[in-house]
Formats: sequence, C-alpha cells, structure tokens
Amino acid sequence: MTTARSAGRGRRDDRRATTGRRSLVRIPILLVALLGAAAWLWSRIRPPHLDVPPRGATLAGVTVVNPGQGRRPGCTIQVEGSRIRSIDDGRSPSGASAGAAAPDTRRFAGDYVLPGLIDMHVHHPPATPLGDVEHFALLFLAHGVTTVRDTGNFDGTIFRTRQRIRDGEFAGPRIFACGPILDGDPPFWPGSRVVHTAEEARAAVRELSAARADCVKTYENLSPELLAAIRDAAKLYDLPLIGHVPKGLTFGNAGIPEVQHLTGVVAPGHKLGRGDIQSIVTTSAALGISHTPTLVFLERAAELTDYQHELDVPEAQLLPRYYREILWNPRFDRRLRGLSPADWDALRETLRNSKRIVQALHESGVAVYLGTDTMNPFIVPGASLQEEMREFLDAGFTLEEVWSTATRKAGEALRTPMLGTVAVGAPADLLVFRADPTASLDALSTLEAVVADGRLYPREALDAALARWKEHMRDPVYDAVTMRLASWLAP
Repeated sequence: MTTARSAGRGRRDDRRATTGRRSLVRIPILLVALLGAAAWLWSRIRPPHLDVPPRGATLAGVTVVNPGQGRRPGCTIQVEGSRIRSIDDGRSPSGASAGAAAPDTRRFAGDYVLPGLIDMHVHHPPATPLGDVEHFALLFLAHGVTTVRDTGNFDGTIFRTRQRIRDGEFAGPRIFACGPILDGDPPFWPGSRVVHTAEEARAAVRELSAARADCVKTYENLSPELLAAIRDAAKLYDLPLIGHVPKGLTFGNAGIPEVQHLTGVVAPGHKLGRGDIQSIVTTSAALGISHTPTLVFLERAAELTDYQHELDVPEAQLLPRYYREILWNPRFDRRLRGLSPADWDALRETLRNSKRIVQALHESGVAVYLGTDTMNPFIVPGASLQEEMREFLDAGFTLEEVWSTATRKAGEALRTPMLGTVAVGAPADLLVFRADPTASLDALSTLEAVVADGRLYPREALDAALARWKEHMRDPVYDAVTMRLASWLAP
C-alpha cells in the first residue's frame, strides 16, 4: 500500500510538473499575444503625422499686403531660417536682393502674401497619445492661424508643446503661453493653480517666469488681495497680466490690463444704455485697459439652444465625434446644463451688448483683439478665428481694420518686434492667397500656402494631412475607443 501511495503521489507530482511546464510555455505566448493586440490597437488609434519641412522659402512675383499700411506688387520674398531675409520689388532697396528665384518658386506668382493670423485666446487639449494637440495645431495652420496665445493650460504640458513645435517635432503655430490659470480656492476649473496667500501668489508668478511663460492669466475666484499680489509680481517679472475680472470687482477697479470675454464689463442679460457704454469706453481709455471679447464663443453658446443643428455644422466635422456628442453636449457642460429659456435669452442679449461695446471701444481707439476660446463648444481651431473676423465686421470694423487687428496689432500686444507684418527681419509667418482677402473674406478659401516660423506648407500638403485625419476619425476602432474614454471622463 505504501508503494501504491508513493506511486500515486509520483503520478500527481508528474502531472503538476507537466502542468507547470505548460503554464510556463503559455505565459510567453500570452504576453506575445497581448503585445500583438496592443500593437494592433495602437496602429488603429495612432494619430496621422504631417512631415515638417526645413526652414526657408522663396515666393516670387507676389503682392505683399500689410493690412492698414499698404501693398507692393511684383515682389520676391526670401525667407531664411525663421525670418524674412529680403523683399525685392526691383525698384527699392528694402533689403538684400533675393537674386534669381528658383524655377518652382514662381508657382505663387500673382498671389497675395499677408501676415499670418493671430488668435489671442485659445486653450489646448491635454497632450495624450491620441494626438489631439497635434490635430489642433494642424487645424490652426490649415485656416491661416500661425500664432496663438494659450490663456490657460490644465495638464501642465503647454511649455513642452511650445518647444516641440519650435523644434519641428510636429507642425503647428507659434505659441505664447500663460501656463496654468491662477485662481482662488475653490478654483472654477480643475487643473488651475490655486493660491491661498499673497506669498503663494508671488511664488506662482515667480515659477511661471522661471518656466519662461509669456503671460499670467487670472480667474474669477481670486480675492482682491491675491489679485493685487499677482499683479505686483507680474510687473516685477515683466509678464503681461490678462484675465477674468474676479467676482465682486469691476473691470475698472480690478487692475487687469487686458480683460477677457468682457467679464466685469457687462452683466449677463443686462440691458445697456448709451451712457453705460460710454462709461465703459471712458474707463477703458483712461486706465489703458484692452479687451479680448471672444464674440464667436458667445455666438456659438447662444446657438446651442438648437444643439442638434450644431451637430451638422461642417466645421465641427473637422474634430472627432466625441467632441460634438460628448465634450460639447450641453448635458455635460456645467455652465450650460439646466439653463432656463430666460437664461438663454440673457445670453443672446449679452452677445448683442458685447458687439455694441466692441464697436464703441474700437471707434474710441481702445485696443480690442480677436480670440476664440477653443475647447469650448463648437469652437473649432482656426475656423473659429475666421468666424471671429466676421463678428468684428458685424461690430463695425472695416475689413482692413479686422486684418490689421488680427495681425500687426496682436503682434504688438504680444511684444514681439515685427510679428504680424511682412517686412525684412520680421518673423516669417505668412499666408499666400490666390485672391485678395482684404477685399472680401470669401477669399480666405483661396489660401494657397502657409509659412509658419519659416517653414512652407503648400495647400496640398495641409489638405492631405486633413484628409488623413478625416479617414482616421472614421476608423471604427478609433471612434469606439475615444467615445468610451470621453464618456468615462464626462461629468
């Protein structure tokens, strides 16, 4: 019996050993299968890429247009590195002669060259492997936006994104970045930098300066004392201060040099009289306050009463489905969720008031800038700045004034010499059009090429990249993965 038991135990031990050996063999196979599945999944969700060309370009036989400052036909523009080296019209020594143009540089002969557009109020999406940051960057360029100011980044990646574009890792506009929004406790937006004391406020600005931020952005839950500490620190580190006017303050006593969205200027739905508007103009002029009203944001928000119609807007199809159906759905936006009909009426009244204020500010010489507030519902990168140009026309600007505001004047506000101009020594951010867009905004559709930071992107290269993104977004695996992720993240 002992021998039988021993034999039984031996057989069981042999079976266990065999099972163990099989398990050891299966583990690598399982790992290989998992890695293969992961590689397959990545191949389906990996974002498309637009090759970044080297810097340098020659545009021959073009008409140079500096909006509000004149035009010069028959020019040859030579770009060297990231700047305009020469502009030669054969008549005046405006820079070193460009010499004989290479044969293929005359493909733009007869076209119009203008400065690239500048969007003064954007937010970038989180930097993830899904490539939304790169997609936004492409859309900006494809619509002629060669410079953006990021007015609040929530995942801490904007400075890295700015550097990656500079280094040519992917195609995109020149970025001016404020870094994180500075706010009180509790912050309005998750991801803001919360400050509780004046010392914390000064430290936050000091850290932004060390990170080479281009501006400081404040928000609505700051106390007057904290806002004052931020303002003083921004002056110390020579950083422009922009922001929302905190609750309980007006734009006149907040001390914010550039006010966003006309916060603190007009209460939502409040009916403004002529005297109210004149007071806004007088205060802005006396205190040197400029404004970035983001009219297109108000327009899009007011149109969300017909959300189903907005889903079919052609520009909205340029971004993945989860933007339209989840991120931009009023059911998931805490600012829009549960608004009453009276609230929507107040929003539309705010839009009408904002246009009246913008017109009065402009007629009085107060600086007003074009910005869009991307990441908000149906604010599509690039396309929305073109809409903002139309909003400014509706607010009383001439077309030439809209162009000069969206280029040269914005460049001056960003404190970058010659940004937003076509001139020798200026940053090489240029748009090439077949028709003159200072005669009609319809000519925006004739964009032939974009030069961003000295890199030439022909229209066909941009269109091909957009087509690859369109095909990518239609992929059922990409669509399913991104819709599920967005559903998990939605409140």
